Amino acid sequence: MISRPFLSSIAFRLPFAIVFICVLVFSLATVAVYGLQRAREEMAAYGLQAFSSLAKASLVSRQVSDLVSSAPFLMNATSPYRVSSESRSVVAQVDALLLTMQPKHDETVMKGFAGAHIVELLETIRMQTTTLAGDAEAAQQHKAEAAAALGEIATGSGIADADFRRQLNDIVQSASNSDSLFQLGELRRRYVSETTPRLERSAPDSRISPGELRPYERVFEAQTRYLLEMFSIRAAVGRLHSVSRDLSHATETQSEAVARGLNEDLISTSDALSRLLVIVALASLLVLVMAIFSIRSVMRVSRGIVALSTGMNALAEGRKDVETPSYEGTETELVRLLEAFRAFRESVERVTRLRRTAEAAARTIRSTFRSMNEGIALFDPRGRPITMNRRVIELVGWSGSARKLPLRSFVAPLEEIDPALLPAENDAGLLRDRSVLRHRSDAGRVTEVSLSRQPDGGIILLARDITDMDRQEAEAAKIQRLDGIMRMTHQVSHEVGNMIGIITGSLGLLERETGFNDRQKRHIARIRKAADRGRSLAGSMLSIGSQQPSNPGPVEIGAVLRGMADVLEIAIGEKCRLSFEIDDDLPTVLIDAALFEQSILNLCLNAAAALPAGGTIVIGCSRGDAGVSVSVTDNGIGMTPEAIDKAFEPYFTTRDAEGGAGLGLAVVYGFVRQSGGDARITSLPGKGTVVELFFPA
Repeated sequence: MISRPFLSSIAFRLPFAIVFICVLVFSLATVAVYGLQRAREEMAAYGLQAFSSLAKASLVSRQVSDLVSSAPFLMNATSPYRVSSESRSVVAQVDALLLTMQPKHDETVMKGFAGAHIVELLETIRMQTTTLAGDAEAAQQHKAEAAAALGEIATGSGIADADFRRQLNDIVQSASNSDSLFQLGELRRRYVSETTPRLERSAPDSRISPGELRPYERVFEAQTRYLLEMFSIRAAVGRLHSVSRDLSHATETQSEAVARGLNEDLISTSDALSRLLVIVALASLLVLVMAIFSIRSVMRVSRGIVALSTGMNALAEGRKDVETPSYEGTETELVRLLEAFRAFRESVERVTRLRRTAEAAARTIRSTFRSMNEGIALFDPRGRPITMNRRVIELVGWSGSARKLPLRSFVAPLEEIDPALLPAENDAGLLRDRSVLRHRSDAGRVTEVSLSRQPDGGIILLARDITDMDRQEAEAAKIQRLDGIMRMTHQVSHEVGNMIGIITGSLGLLERETGFNDRQKRHIARIRKAADRGRSLAGSMLSIGSQQPSNPGPVEIGAVLRGMADVLEIAIGEKCRLSFEIDDDLPTVLIDAALFEQSILNLCLNAAAALPAGGTIVIGCSRGDAGVSVSVTDNGIGMTPEAIDKAFEPYFTTRDAEGGAGLGLAVVYGFVRQSGGDARITSLPGKGTVVELFFPA
């Protein structure tokens, strides 16, 4: 049993109305087809064939006229080539006419249509024209043979007598141009009369052979056959002209018969179509009534659909005040669409809230990506850039224009990276595992670069500035090395001091004894001198090992440095100039003032030695985060990184030729470490040196 909602649905109402209209239209079409079929049966042998026959008669008449008009050209043609060409054109026209004249399998012959007689005439024309074309080709071949013989005569030199050869050439040339057999016969008799005496003479100087006359004979033979063929062609053209006149008359008679039969058939057909028109008008009125009813239903449904689509578009635009559309109809689908619209509106509100949250998160991610201290760049499997932040461009060493560079070109400033590891347009690259390396720029910045392969074959490049960390690692390694050297120096200095103590004690006992001669006394004095030098060396080693005696006390470093100005100016010499940059309100530090003054003096002497041509030595003092920083700066010859790394080691010097002992900076380092501080050297070759001492407040 059919449910009530189904009867109220669009799926039932619209198809029912459409099916009903289609049934009416089909019925109307059936009636119309029946009436047309009756009309077609009344027309029987003509109907549509009448129009086809009339068109066929017109086409045949026009093509026959073209065929007849070509006959005078064939009558007047003298060139066998032209006759052959015109004949084949006529054959093509006749074939087209015969194809047109053939009735289709479902056609009947119209009364008054004299097709058989016309076909017979066309076949006669085709047979005669084909024969004519064959005669023309034969004549053309004979003409070509004559021309070939003339060419052989013109290029040959068989007859020795030039005058006689010229006379024969004139005769055969006239023969090749003759257009009648009578003229050709006269030229043939003239040729025979000229050549017969030469053939019969016995004198060798005037006798000619039959072989020398063979090309001339071929000209006469070919021209004779050519004229005979041309005579046959003219006779055939005359017969063809007579047949074409008969064909033209037959086509005119046929056109009159077709027109007369067509007029009779149209009158009968008009009566049948009038009866059919009344039937179609009644059926159309019924279809119109049903169409009005269907249109009213469709308009009501369309208004509901428009209201729903307007509400959906408003929701898509993000409007919040969208109300559920109203619909007064009972169609089941639209009622369910209204319920779905309410649910969709609630879903849109939830999606809108989620979209706002996602956009806020995306903005946060973009801001973080752009402002992060580490550099990051993404490249596709062919090494083409996808995205990168500004920081990675700075760390690699490019400007902003490097964003579009492929990967191999982008990492060109990093000579530590092998380009073969990285992908390019036609190369996937050799990189498989994560690769981490460090790059040191000329300015001293250290960049750690990490390269890793993504699952899709792309490359992630990470870069970060580890200059401070690298410096701290180097400083820690250097401090560890120097501390080891200091401990070793301290142990050695104790052992040396103990041995020197034994030596000096024994020397004291010897010096109390008497009875030594002068030579022995000199030996004892040299031993005493060596022992004193050993004691001094042990003392300096204790100073290097941060174990020399010190008396630390509160010291205001700025005042101490200003008080040393006179001494330092004398120590650095006249070529160098001293400059102070000392901050006010410096905190006091707990150090030995005498050892501090000695350290500053050693640093100034080293700075003066680095300025052979003179310059300015700047002594700076400033408050730091946890104490006081003292620096001695020069713009001298500078130091290499290797020399900086070993500068605080005992007995290392870059001035061996100038007598440097290599203990100055080692003593300074030992004093600073003993005071709880630290020392650092910054230098570049040719750019000068800065030695900084840090003391805790």
